[in-house]
Amino acid sequence: MSLEYRIERDGDRVTVIPEGDISLETVDVLREVLRGIVDSQNAAFIDIDMHAVTFLDSSGIGVLIAAQRLAASRGSALMLREPTPMVRMVLEIAHLDGLLVQDTVASHRTGEAS
Repeated sequence: MSLEYRIERDGDRVTVIPEGDISLETVDVLREVLRGIVDSQNAAFIDIDMHAVTFLDSSGIGVLIAAQRLAASRGSALMLREPTPMVRMVLEIAHLDGLLVQDTVASHRTGEAS
């Protein structure tokens, strides 16, 4: 199992694009990437584009929630975009889809995270 990622910047928005599994074996990579972005305080919006994530377990969910809380405490909004059906199902089962998933249609209309 591996987790690769790209980081893209567009103004005050940073997008992290992980690819692969987000699980106990790979979650440390994501934790450090997100912590670094939040700590830099250079982004009002932090998007995590989940379109290439093939697996998400509870340790990954924990890192995402912790990163979202840390971002909020620093004045940034962190949201997930484009989760795969499997990732969306995991988030729905945990009742976290409304908390973590950004409505892409609304955000494109307003230009902000919803």
